[in-house]
Amino acid sequence: MRILVVGAGIAGSAAAIALRRAGHDVEVFDRPIDFPDVPHAAYLAENGMRAIKHLGLLDAVVREASRCDRHEIRDFRGNLVAAFPTAGNGADLFTVTIKRSTLVRILTNALVMEGVYVHTDKFLVDIEQPPGDTALGVKAKFKDGTVAYGDILIGADGVHSGVRKTLFPRHSPIRVGFIGHYGITDLDHSMGDVWPSGNVHYYTDNANAKSGMVYRVSETQLFWFVMEMRPDEISHDGWRPMFDLYERRNAIADMVRRWGMPESFQPLIRASKEIVPTTIYDLEVLPQWWRGNCVLIGGAKHAMPPFLGHVNSVAFEDAEVLAALLNRFPEDPRRAFHLYQEARYHRVARIADAVRTHAKRHYATSPFAATVGKLVLKIVSAVGGPMSSDEIMAYDGQAAVADILLRHGYL
Repeated sequence: MRILVVGAGIAGSAAAIALRRAGHDVEVFDRPIDFPDVPHAAYLAENGMRAIKHLGLLDAVVREASRCDRHEIRDFRGNLVAAFPTAGNGADLFTVTIKRSTLVRILTNALVMEGVYVHTDKFLVDIEQPPGDTALGVKAKFKDGTVAYGDILIGADGVHSGVRKTLFPRHSPIRVGFIGHYGITDLDHSMGDVWPSGNVHYYTDNANAKSGMVYRVSETQLFWFVMEMRPDEISHDGWRPMFDLYERRNAIADMVRRWGMPESFQPLIRASKEIVPTTIYDLEVLPQWWRGNCVLIGGAKHAMPPFLGHVNSVAFEDAEVLAALLNRFPEDPRRAFHLYQEARYHRVARIADAVRTHAKRHYATSPFAATVGKLVLKIVSAVGGPMSSDEIMAYDGQAAVADILLRHGYL
């Protein structure tokens, strides 16, 4: 089967690798990249690492990532609000944090090793499919005039998906009101003392809807993120470098000082060599994930605000399950699409709802709600915390595929 994958991020690359290994003819098309080395991070919990292990890339990821064993939430005065372990079996599967561009590089190298060609600077503008309910075939048109033909197309092009816009034009992401900045800072000795490895350090002023987060993404680098609620402002919708980096990083450091954020954030931000602004979006899980010979995976079919860190692991899950079902039904990909949505829909929707609920605990609309939110966080952490839910972390894509096949009588 000839398969076109639009989007060379986490979900698209992972699916392309698995499909190529099964013998399919796979081509990947990615949009123009303005800032290849994006200063962003990926949080990968046990469920995501299990899918990475099944791809044969576990050692490569662990080698370049930083292990994370504990999540700490504090207020701006440094008082501990909640703390909980991050799930992991303690052997080869555990939570890690890694620079996103490093993770993408690992996936891209695997694509190259499998012989998958990645076309860059391809901005999708239209998709054509044959009429009827059974005929295979898809024609993808790109802004530069390129035309690609395949039997099916996988849309893995993220929250601003061109594939979704073409298939389901009524479904668009919405701004949730948060803007912020991401940054990467080289680690020095003094920073290591303040930000020890193994922890995600999260600071929140939920009464004023401001927060910040720091964790290691390697032995030598720290990732940081500061965010505030400003519903009428758009910071930026894409990854682009700040050409006035020196002035901007000082302005951001001064801003978090005015917020009352711990002083340790200021030298971290002022020393950053990479910063990008961002606007946070949300997208309700689509009721339908496929149409004809096209299917959506990852952020193209949903968008989760970054309040629990599940988005990357869910992307790996999507890729694993879809690829396995397409490999099981190469002559009937629409059956694979149907089973993929059935196997994944309720899980993805539950996780998305959990993310939104968790966000409300951090960002209150009144002092009373802020107090209640902190209390709930303490209670949740006392029973294991939202990051250690067995339902979420124990997920195994291979077992999920076997289950859906068994339920429909294919096993």
